[in-house]
Amino acid sequence: MILTNARVLTFDRANRVLANACVEIGADGTIGAINPEAPPDPAETVDAAGRLLMPALINCHTHLYSTLARGLALPGRPPKTFPQILRKLWWRVDSALNEEDVYYSALAGLIDSAKSGVGTLLDHHSSPNACGGILDRIEQAFREVGLRGALCYETTGRNGARKAMDGIRENVRFIERCRRGDGLIGASFGLHAAFTLSDSLLRRAAEANRSLHSCFHIHLAEHACDRGAVSRLAAAGILDERTLAAHCLHLGKRDIARLTRYGVNAIHNPQSNCNNAVGTAGLPALMRAGVAVGLGSDGYSPRMWDEFKTAAHLQKLRARDPRVGLAEAYAAAFLNNRAIVEKIWGVRIGRIETGAQADLILVDYFPPTPLSPDNLAAHLLYGISNAPVDSLIVNGRFVVHNRQCVTVDERAVAEKAAQQTRSLWRRIETSCPP
Repeated sequence: MILTNARVLTFDRANRVLANACVEIGADGTIGAINPEAPPDPAETVDAAGRLLMPALINCHTHLYSTLARGLALPGRPPKTFPQILRKLWWRVDSALNEEDVYYSALAGLIDSAKSGVGTLLDHHSSPNACGGILDRIEQAFREVGLRGALCYETTGRNGARKAMDGIRENVRFIERCRRGDGLIGASFGLHAAFTLSDSLLRRAAEANRSLHSCFHIHLAEHACDRGAVSRLAAAGILDERTLAAHCLHLGKRDIARLTRYGVNAIHNPQSNCNNAVGTAGLPALMRAGVAVGLGSDGYSPRMWDEFKTAAHLQKLRARDPRVGLAEAYAAAFLNNRAIVEKIWGVRIGRIETGAQADLILVDYFPPTPLSPDNLAAHLLYGISNAPVDSLIVNGRFVVHNRQCVTVDERAVAEKAAQQTRSLWRRIETSCPP
């Protein structure tokens, strides 16, 4: 297949903007020639009609199981603090999930992600009463929609020793299974957060992962209750250059220095942080210190465009300086996310260059002002991020085309998900004290 008549944002080393170009996609799902010399065969071409062609977006930290909690109302006073939000909402939701809930929550969340231009998601899952084999059901949803992903199960001590070991076993099982994978689905070793993991449980997880050489995916310093976590995780052998540490808000100078020394990847989740009122990561300071900062949604929204915009605006507000924010948000979303995926998974995405994976989006953006490498970040913030996504291609195949998901029946999935939700919400309500 050859995409023709596209305005191409390459995001390659030269960060080229090609006004009218053709991009070849091979049968193996990789990008071939850009502007191939031979005239394209009309039978093998797709006319982009002047739309913007760019790499698909990446979500470096999400919770697909949160999809069926959208609109859920709990009785009594609303939670006031983040620990209360966990206890009253999320720990009740994940404890109530069954296998079908997990599957349809993932399926609906992946459709939403695909239609907003996200091609890769790094998911962090929890369902303590549906643990063994559950990552296979999430993988099934990924394959049916056609997206790329890396999955893990949240190991925690909050549900007792037996379920903690169940979590470790599910991570080990899935990591071993993904060693024989095809590059579309990968695995990491999931941990909740240090404040729900004892030192002995952290050591058990590190020991279980020693021969697997997988990366750890954990929440870190999202709230003040997790202060001191960096030193505990370092002592347990959890931190290295492939560790995904979501949030990284409540950090001291020594913590930041440790993250830099170990090469930890800090994943910023701005909209979730705002929603939970837990604080805002200082992206300029983290990046100046040499911390690799990526961008995720924490399950708040499927739209990584909105995370990018929120990240830029929050940094301006935090610093009370309109000059900051855009460069850091741009680096996190479009440069660091792809580097993190390649580092932990070995998959080359996030660029349009020969040999990279053909994970691409066509955007209905026809720039009314000059577009160049020098002003690309501003176009992304003020224009491209607001434009509709016409098509998404993952691994060389259309997942969304003409704004419709072509791999699954969106309406049928939504109807089934709504049925599952009604039953799930009833179970959650019965778990709430009167």
